[in-house]
Amino acid sequence: MSLNLEEYVRGLKYQDELATDKAVDLDSTLNVAGAVTLQSTVAVTGAITATGGISGGITLPVEATTAETEAPSAAESGKVFVQTRSSTTVTYTLPAAAAGLTYTFVCGHADSEILITPAAGDAIVTKIHAAQDGTALAPAAGTGIKNTAATNVAGDSITLVALDATTWYGTSIIGLWASQ
Repeated sequence: MSLNLEEYVRGLKYQDELATDKAVDLDSTLNVAGAVTLQSTVAVTGAITATGGISGGITLPVEATTAETEAPSAAESGKVFVQTRSSTTVTYTLPAAAAGLTYTFVCGHADSEILITPAAGDAIVTKIHAAQDGTALAPAAGTGIKNTAATNVAGDSITLVALDATTWYGTSIIGLWASQ
């Protein structure tokens, strides 16, 4: 049996037209045949499966950072943080690791350095630099990693992905990174 969306979700139909300016919460699977155009923020809990692919690309949120300290939240997972401060250290304090959380940090100004600190008890595992033979970098739990002003270059970056509730892994690395 096939239902129109406005018949399935009470309150969605308004004067014989789809009320596109209304918020809708769905507690189950929504199957859509045809194109879907999203024109505002969509929050999803769980997986998105796209049979046939997604066209138009995905735009990641980006934030230029000038403050000395930033504390990305779990809700900001997927965000790219570009350090644009022209002096001193920019410290990013990660939230407690949770499987799938992902953040990218980019050096936007070589006169400052980036320090990424995990939550107490969490560990970061990556490489010192992006060379094929780069040395492993696994500081003690709770200890961060840095891209120092002495060796950094604008464009250096690292993407960290949490495997579980205690470990962050560097999945993409450019430039020289060291233990805190």
